[in-house]
Amino acid sequence: MFVCGPTVYDSVHLGHARTYLVYDVLIKYLKTMGFNTTFIVNITDIDDKVFEKAELEGVNFEDLAEKYTQEFIKCLALLKINSIDSLHKASIYLNEIEIQIDYLVKNGYAYNVKGNIFFDIDTFPSYGILSKQTPFEIMLRRLNPDPNKRDQRDFVLWRNWVSKYPSFQSKFGVGRPGWHIEDTAISVSVLGGGYDIHGGGIDLIFPHHEAEIAQGESFTDQHPFVKYWIHTGLLFINGEKMSKSLGNVITLKDALNQWKPDVLRFYLLSQHYRKTFDFNINEINNSQNKLNFIYAAIIRIRKKVNNAIENSDEPNKILQIQYYIETFFKALDDDLDIPKSISVLIDLITLMDQNMVGVNQNLLNKILKMLSIIGLDPLDV
Repeated sequence: MFVCGPTVYDSVHLGHARTYLVYDVLIKYLKTMGFNTTFIVNITDIDDKVFEKAELEGVNFEDLAEKYTQEFIKCLALLKINSIDSLHKASIYLNEIEIQIDYLVKNGYAYNVKGNIFFDIDTFPSYGILSKQTPFEIMLRRLNPDPNKRDQRDFVLWRNWVSKYPSFQSKFGVGRPGWHIEDTAISVSVLGGGYDIHGGGIDLIFPHHEAEIAQGESFTDQHPFVKYWIHTGLLFINGEKMSKSLGNVITLKDALNQWKPDVLRFYLLSQHYRKTFDFNINEINNSQNKLNFIYAAIIRIRKKVNNAIENSDEPNKILQIQYYIETFFKALDDDLDIPKSISVLIDLITLMDQNMVGVNQNLLNKILKMLSIIGLDPLDV
């Protein structure tokens, strides 16, 4: 699985955090179900935003990017997002980027105009399939209009770069890569073509992920380039999208200073991953109360488990316990319904806490495993 990572010119915000939490749960669940997984995330450290912020602060852009990369890693660890196998900086993959662009040009998928290289949309008829847009609808979007393009739907692979900002040497001349090709270079280099899952926020479907499909399938001749696309909904505050441009951002760093990591994690997983999440500070207290109950109940159950009645004369209670366990996993099977799985888990723990019939160490271990999939560990409290 490849998930689009942050552009490291500033602190990540809670919207980013929600995205990585969802994929963390997904990988934890897949591992529990016996899958061997490789989960990678890219780091966009070559970008106009990075260059502009570095100039504003009077620092080297590599130092700025490294500062926010390390902050990102620290915040992930605090949230127990520990399923990512590796992070990959775009700046490390300049050679792979050049190889892919060169192939696309030589095989007629891209063209060079005055040192600017564009992907030719006409060579990829299925462009728009992910975002469910027709060619006409895409034309109306008019993204990054440029008189050098043959078709305004075409997107940049390499930009001729003549300015005060950093640039890089390539066989195409001095410049820097486009955003879309950075991710394709990383994912293909590490996972190959035709890999299983690509994730990111819903706002990346077009043009970013659409462009990745066009590049990836053209370069690898793998159809599909990615088997499954998964997108998380946006995080809103008071009905508006959380955005640095709107000035309504709560950074993950600040949030972790205000709330306990487990509480923040629990709250951000409380709505289905595809839905828009309207952040409400007042609702975090409810998450705290639910977590307090879960952890306190597990402590009580742990103390009593040695006295559990395994050969119970209340088969209905045992059947009810089994029903909850099966429903927990069915919820995750059904489009990763994390909120439902949490609700069922709370019902199960409540039943065990109130009635120890049928409860034993094996069942307690199952409950702890279910909690670990959500990323919660009572032993840490």
